Amino acid sequence: MSAENYFETRKYRCLMEHAPALQSEPLRLLICGVEYCAPDKKFGPYRRSGYHLHVILSGEGTLDVEGRKTKLHTGQMFIEKPGELTRYFPDSDNPWAYCWVAFDGDRAAYFAQQAGFEPGVNSRNCYVDTREFYKIVEQMLERPDMSLPGSLRRFGLLNQFIALAVESNLRSGDGERRVAHAADNYVDHAIDFIRNNYSTIKVADIAGYIGVDRSYFANLFKKHTGVSPKDYLLRVRMEISMQLLRSTVLPIQDVAEYVGYENPLTFSKVFKKALGVSPKYYRSQPDGERPALPDRLSIPDSPEQ
Repeated sequence: MSAENYFETRKYRCLMEHAPALQSEPLRLLICGVEYCAPDKKFGPYRRSGYHLHVILSGEGTLDVEGRKTKLHTGQMFIEKPGELTRYFPDSDNPWAYCWVAFDGDRAAYFAQQAGFEPGVNSRNCYVDTREFYKIVEQMLERPDMSLPGSLRRFGLLNQFIALAVESNLRSGDGERRVAHAADNYVDHAIDFIRNNYSTIKVADIAGYIGVDRSYFANLFKKHTGVSPKDYLLRVRMEISMQLLRSTVLPIQDVAEYVGYENPLTFSKVFKKALGVSPKYYRSQPDGERPALPDRLSIPDSPEQ
Protein backbone atom coordinates (compact mmCIF):
# COMPACT_ATOMS: atom_id res chain seq x y z
CA MET A 1 0.00 0.00 0.00
CA SER A 2 1.26 3.49 -0.80
CA ALA A 3 -0.03 7.03 -0.95
CA GLU A 4 1.47 10.44 -1.33
CA ASN A 5 2.72 10.45 2.25
CA TYR A 6 2.32 6.83 3.43
CA PHE A 7 4.28 3.76 2.34
CA GLU A 8 3.74 0.17 3.37
CA THR A 9 5.24 -3.20 2.46
CA ARG A 10 5.34 -6.50 4.35
CA LYS A 11 8.32 -5.37 6.47
CA TYR A 12 8.17 -1.59 6.27
CA ARG A 13 5.74 1.19 7.09
CA CYS A 14 6.55 4.88 6.90
CA LEU A 15 4.60 8.13 7.18
CA MET A 16 5.98 11.47 5.98
CA GLU A 17 4.30 14.41 7.68
CA HIS A 18 3.16 17.07 5.20
CA ALA A 19 1.88 19.67 7.65
CA PRO A 20 3.21 23.09 6.60
CA ALA A 21 6.11 24.43 8.65
CA LEU A 22 5.32 27.48 10.72
CA GLN A 23 7.76 30.34 11.02
CA SER A 24 8.78 29.23 14.51
CA GLU A 25 7.94 25.87 16.07
CA PRO A 26 9.43 24.28 19.20
CA LEU A 27 9.00 20.79 17.75
CA ARG A 28 7.78 19.33 14.46
CA LEU A 29 7.28 15.77 13.22
CA LEU A 30 9.00 14.94 9.92
CA ILE A 31 8.78 11.16 9.50
CA CYS A 32 7.86 8.10 11.54
CA GLY A 33 7.96 4.41 10.80
CA VAL A 34 8.66 0.78 11.62
CA GLU A 35 11.01 -1.55 9.73
CA TYR A 36 12.07 -5.19 9.97
CA CYS A 37 15.32 -4.97 8.06
CA ALA A 38 16.57 -7.50 5.51
CA PRO A 39 20.11 -8.77 6.32
CA ASP A 40 21.63 -6.87 3.40
CA LYS A 41 19.72 -3.59 3.95
CA LYS A 42 22.15 -0.68 4.39
CA PHE A 43 21.39 3.00 4.95
CA GLY A 44 23.60 5.97 4.16
CA PRO A 45 25.80 7.75 4.07
CA TYR A 46 23.38 10.54 5.04
CA ARG A 47 23.67 14.02 6.46
CA ARG A 48 20.24 14.52 7.96
CA SER A 49 18.52 17.88 8.33
CA GLY A 50 16.60 16.79 11.44
CA TYR A 51 16.95 14.40 14.37
CA HIS A 52 16.15 10.75 13.53
CA LEU A 53 15.64 8.75 16.73
CA HIS A 54 15.50 4.93 16.43
CA VAL A 55 14.49 2.40 19.09
CA ILE A 56 15.74 -1.15 18.44
CA LEU A 57 12.93 -3.67 18.98
CA SER A 58 14.86 -6.83 18.12
CA GLY A 59 18.10 -8.02 16.55
CA GLU A 60 21.46 -6.32 16.11
CA GLY A 61 23.19 -3.85 13.83
CA THR A 62 25.94 -1.28 13.48
CA LEU A 63 25.85 2.52 13.62
CA ASP A 64 28.64 4.51 11.93
CA VAL A 65 28.84 8.23 12.74
CA GLU A 66 31.69 10.10 11.07
CA GLY A 67 33.66 6.84 10.89
CA ARG A 68 33.01 5.83 14.56
CA LYS A 69 31.32 2.40 14.50
CA THR A 70 29.20 1.06 17.38
CA LYS A 71 27.58 -2.39 17.58
CA LEU A 72 24.01 -2.09 18.85
CA HIS A 73 21.32 -4.59 19.90
CA THR A 74 17.77 -5.04 21.18
CA GLY A 75 16.84 -2.55 23.90
CA GLN A 76 19.07 0.29 22.73
CA MET A 77 18.40 3.58 20.94
CA PHE A 78 20.39 5.55 18.40
CA ILE A 79 20.04 8.96 16.83
CA GLU A 80 21.12 10.65 13.63
CA LYS A 81 21.83 14.33 14.20
CA PRO A 82 21.71 17.20 11.70
CA GLY A 83 24.87 17.53 9.61
CA GLU A 84 26.61 14.38 10.87
CA LEU A 85 27.68 11.80 8.28
CA THR A 86 25.82 8.65 9.31
CA ARG A 87 25.58 5.07 8.07
CA TYR A 88 23.82 2.13 9.70
CA PHE A 89 23.14 -1.48 8.74
CA PRO A 90 21.75 -4.68 10.29
CA ASP A 91 23.68 -7.70 11.45
CA SER A 92 23.69 -10.30 8.67
CA ASP A 93 22.79 -13.18 11.02
CA ASN A 94 20.42 -11.38 13.38
CA PRO A 95 19.10 -8.29 11.52
CA TRP A 96 17.47 -5.64 13.64
CA ALA A 97 13.97 -4.23 13.62
CA TYR A 98 13.25 -0.74 14.92
CA CYS A 99 10.71 2.02 15.09
CA TRP A 100 11.68 5.64 14.62
CA VAL A 101 10.59 9.25 14.53
CA ALA A 102 12.32 12.18 12.85
CA PHE A 103 11.78 15.69 14.15
CA ASP A 104 13.11 19.23 13.99
CA GLY A 105 12.14 22.62 15.42
CA ASP A 106 13.56 25.39 17.60
CA ARG A 107 13.73 23.09 20.65
CA ALA A 108 14.69 19.85 18.90
CA ALA A 109 18.35 19.98 19.97
CA TYR A 110 17.34 20.69 23.56
CA PHE A 111 14.95 17.72 23.70
CA ALA A 112 17.54 15.44 22.10
CA GLN A 113 20.00 16.40 24.82
CA GLN A 114 17.39 15.88 27.54
CA ALA A 115 16.96 12.35 26.15
CA GLY A 116 20.68 11.82 26.80
CA PHE A 117 22.05 12.46 23.33
CA GLU A 118 24.61 15.07 24.29
CA PRO A 119 27.21 16.25 21.75
CA GLY A 120 29.26 13.22 20.74
CA VAL A 121 26.62 10.73 22.02
CA ASN A 122 24.57 8.91 19.37
CA SER A 123 23.50 5.69 21.12
CA ARG A 124 22.19 4.77 24.56
CA ASN A 125 20.65 1.90 26.48
CA CYS A 126 16.88 2.14 26.83
CA TYR A 127 15.54 2.05 30.40
CA VAL A 128 11.84 1.87 29.51
CA ASP A 129 9.97 -0.91 27.70
CA THR A 130 10.75 -0.52 23.97
CA ARG A 131 7.24 -1.78 23.16
CA GLU A 132 5.91 1.54 24.49
CA PHE A 133 7.76 3.38 21.70
CA TYR A 134 6.41 0.90 19.17
CA LYS A 135 2.82 1.44 20.36
CA ILE A 136 3.17 5.19 19.90
CA VAL A 137 4.48 4.86 16.35
CA GLU A 138 1.72 2.35 15.57
CA GLN A 139 -0.83 4.97 16.61
CA MET A 140 0.87 7.52 14.32
CA LEU A 141 0.63 5.10 11.40
CA GLU A 142 -2.99 4.07 12.02
CA ARG A 143 -4.41 7.27 10.55
CA PRO A 144 -2.07 8.73 7.91
CA ASP A 145 -4.50 11.43 6.77
CA MET A 146 -2.99 14.90 6.37
CA SER A 147 -5.93 16.75 7.92
CA LEU A 148 -5.30 19.29 10.67
CA PRO A 149 -6.79 16.96 13.34
CA GLY A 150 -4.54 14.16 12.07
CA SER A 151 -1.41 16.33 12.20
CA LEU A 152 -2.27 17.61 15.68
CA ARG A 153 -2.86 14.05 16.88
CA ARG A 154 0.54 12.93 15.57
CA PHE A 155 2.18 15.97 17.16
CA GLY A 156 0.79 14.88 20.52
CA LEU A 157 2.13 11.36 19.94
CA LEU A 158 5.54 12.79 19.00
CA ASN A 159 5.63 14.52 22.38
CA GLN A 160 4.82 11.19 24.05
CA PHE A 161 7.63 9.45 22.15
CA ILE A 162 10.19 12.06 23.18
CA ALA A 163 8.86 12.10 26.75
CA LEU A 164 9.55 8.35 26.93
CA ALA A 165 13.09 8.92 25.66
CA VAL A 166 13.64 11.61 28.31
CA GLU A 167 12.17 9.30 30.96
CA SER A 168 14.60 6.58 29.88
CA ASN A 169 17.50 8.98 30.36
CA LEU A 170 16.27 10.03 33.79
CA ARG A 171 16.06 6.38 34.85
CA SER A 172 19.67 5.81 33.88
CA GLY A 173 22.41 6.50 36.41
CA ASP A 174 23.69 9.68 34.78
CA GLY A 175 20.14 10.84 34.04
CA GLU A 176 19.16 10.68 37.71
CA ARG A 177 22.17 12.77 38.67
CA ARG A 178 21.03 15.43 36.20
CA VAL A 179 17.37 15.78 37.28
CA ALA A 180 18.10 18.89 39.34
CA HIS A 181 20.23 20.32 36.54
CA ALA A 182 17.41 19.73 34.05
CA ALA A 183 15.01 21.66 36.31
CA ASP A 184 17.49 24.54 36.44
CA ASN A 185 17.62 24.49 32.65
CA TYR A 186 13.83 24.77 32.39
CA VAL A 187 13.82 27.84 34.64
CA ASP A 188 16.83 29.44 32.90
CA HIS A 189 15.22 28.99 29.49
CA ALA A 190 11.94 30.41 30.80
CA ILE A 191 13.67 33.50 32.19
CA ASP A 192 15.48 34.08 28.89
CA PHE A 193 12.19 33.64 27.01
CA ILE A 194 10.40 36.15 29.25
CA ARG A 195 13.16 38.77 29.04
CA ASN A 196 13.35 38.46 25.25
CA ASN A 197 9.58 38.42 24.61
CA TYR A 198 7.93 40.29 27.51
CA SER A 199 6.06 42.64 25.17
CA THR A 200 4.31 39.94 23.14
CA ILE A 201 3.70 36.92 25.37
CA LYS A 202 1.06 35.84 27.82
CA VAL A 203 1.75 33.66 30.84
CA ALA A 204 0.35 30.59 29.06
CA ASP A 205 2.98 30.95 26.32
CA ILE A 206 5.88 30.38 28.72
CA ALA A 207 5.10 26.77 29.67
CA GLY A 208 4.25 26.08 26.02
CA TYR A 209 7.68 27.29 24.94
CA ILE A 210 9.45 25.15 27.55
CA GLY A 211 7.33 22.16 26.54
CA VAL A 212 6.10 21.02 29.98
CA ASP A 213 2.77 20.89 31.81
CA ARG A 214 1.69 24.38 32.89
CA SER A 215 0.96 23.48 36.54
CA TYR A 216 4.22 21.55 36.87
CA PHE A 217 6.14 24.44 35.33
CA ALA A 218 4.50 27.06 37.59
CA ASN A 219 5.44 25.06 40.71
CA LEU A 220 8.97 24.46 39.43
CA PHE A 221 9.49 28.12 38.53
CA LYS A 222 8.26 29.36 41.92
CA LYS A 223 10.40 26.81 43.75
CA HIS A 224 13.54 28.06 42.00
CA THR A 225 12.81 31.82 41.88
CA GLY A 226 10.44 32.44 44.79
CA VAL A 227 7.80 34.00 42.49
CA SER A 228 5.24 32.74 40.00
CA PRO A 229 5.83 33.07 36.23
CA LYS A 230 3.01 35.65 36.13
CA ASP A 231 4.63 37.82 38.78
CA TYR A 232 8.06 37.49 37.16
CA LEU A 233 6.64 38.62 33.80
CA LEU A 234 4.96 41.54 35.57
CA ARG A 235 8.22 42.55 37.26
CA VAL A 236 10.09 42.54 33.95
CA ARG A 237 7.41 44.71 32.34
CA MET A 238 7.44 47.16 35.24
CA GLU A 239 11.27 47.34 35.25
CA ILE A 240 11.35 48.15 31.53
CA SER A 241 8.52 50.70 31.77
CA MET A 242 10.25 52.45 34.69
CA GLN A 243 13.44 52.67 32.66
CA LEU A 244 11.57 54.13 29.67
CA LEU A 245 9.75 56.67 31.83
CA ARG A 246 13.04 57.80 33.36
CA SER A 247 15.17 57.97 30.23
CA THR A 248 12.81 58.82 27.32
CA VAL A 249 10.02 61.24 26.44
CA LEU A 250 7.86 58.55 24.88
CA PRO A 251 4.12 59.11 25.46
CA ILE A 252 2.59 56.90 28.15
CA GLN A 253 0.61 55.06 25.46
CA ASP A 254 3.83 54.13 23.62
CA VAL A 255 5.47 52.96 26.83
CA ALA A 256 2.41 50.80 27.51
CA GLU A 257 2.56 49.21 24.06
CA TYR A 258 6.32 48.68 24.35
CA VAL A 259 5.90 46.50 27.44
CA GLY A 260 2.88 44.57 26.16
CA TYR A 261 -0.25 46.56 27.08
CA GLU A 262 -2.49 47.54 24.20
CA ASN A 263 -4.72 49.58 26.51
CA PRO A 264 -2.82 52.44 28.23
CA LEU A 265 -5.48 52.62 30.95
CA THR A 266 -4.82 48.99 31.87
CA PHE A 267 -1.10 49.73 31.95
CA SER A 268 -1.61 52.77 34.20
CA LYS A 269 -3.76 50.76 36.63
CA VAL A 270 -1.21 47.94 36.81
CA PHE A 271 1.68 50.40 37.19
CA LYS A 272 -0.06 52.28 40.00
CA LYS A 273 -0.95 49.04 41.77
CA ALA A 274 2.70 47.94 41.59
CA LEU A 275 4.42 51.23 42.57
CA GLY A 276 1.72 53.23 44.30
CA VAL A 277 1.87 56.13 41.80
CA SER A 278 0.76 56.69 38.22
CA PRO A 279 3.24 56.52 35.31
CA LYS A 280 2.83 60.28 34.79
CA TYR A 281 3.63 61.07 38.42
CA TYR A 282 6.56 58.63 38.43
CA ARG A 283 8.06 60.38 35.41
CA SER A 284 7.64 63.84 36.98
CA GLN A 285 9.70 63.01 40.06
CA PRO A 286 13.45 63.71 40.23
CA ASP A 287 15.99 60.91 40.51
CA GLY A 288 16.21 59.61 44.03
CA GLU A 289 12.59 60.42 44.85
CA ARG A 290 10.85 57.92 42.62
CA PRO A 291 9.42 54.84 44.36
CA ALA A 292 11.13 51.49 43.83
CA LEU A 293 9.49 48.21 43.00
CA PRO A 294 8.60 46.23 46.11
CA ASP A 295 10.29 42.88 46.63
CA ARG A 296 7.04 41.04 45.99
CA LEU A 297 4.62 41.91 43.21
CA SER A 298 1.24 40.36 42.74
CA ILE A 299 -1.33 42.05 40.52
CA PRO A 300 -4.75 40.49 39.79
CA ASP A 301 -5.01 39.00 36.31
CA SER A 302 -5.76 41.39 33.49
CA PRO A 303 -6.77 40.58 29.88
CA GLU A 304 -3.27 41.51 28.73
CA GLN A 305 -1.38 39.14 31.05
